[in-house]
Amino acid sequence: MTLVDADWWSILRALDEPVAPVAGGIGREPILRAMVGGSMPEPMPAALNERVARGEGDGLEVPRDFDHAAVQGRFDRLAERLSETYGCPCDPGLAQDSACFGSIWIPAEASRSHTKRTRIPLSLSVSVSKFGGLATYGPSGPSGHKPYVHPDDRQRIEQALAGLGYLIVPTHILATPYVGPNGWVFGPTANATWFTRFFDDL
Repeated sequence: MTLVDADWWSILRALDEPVAPVAGGIGREPILRAMVGGSMPEPMPAALNERVARGEGDGLEVPRDFDHAAVQGRFDRLAERLSETYGCPCDPGLAQDSACFGSIWIPAEASRSHTKRTRIPLSLSVSVSKFGGLATYGPSGPSGHKPYVHPDDRQRIEQALAGLGYLIVPTHILATPYVGPNGWVFGPTANATWFTRFFDDL
């Protein structure tokens, strides 16, 4: 089934449950300031704990109906499939303080992707969100170089993701500015995108 842009907006908005800011400012910046200062005002940890207590997740970094064992199991199977299809270990890593569950790295020597002009081999990363089985992938390489993801890599990665029921979100959708209900998390000056919301630090 091919999804058009309108379908993707419906999916992302449905997954992005509104989470109201609580008194005391439980956004990323106030928490970081409190940690750097060495003390956290009393209402802040209480509010954070209350959110987590409402379900398996807080609705921001973790969906409220989050099934950690199921998500971990599918992520582990994805790492195994990618390692098999590339014939080498593809190392998984879990994310922290993020809506991203984890990423799997495909080494440059195993991929066929490279920079466009200088043809420097590129490693690839496949990232999985904690929300709705969303997934994305792309190159990681030298900054300032335009990457080229080889069709063979696209096919291998997308087959592995689709075979496990992941939804591969198009890059242009993730690059769109975030206009969801939880913008208070990022602050008024942040250049948050939908990638930030579902795959980056919060």
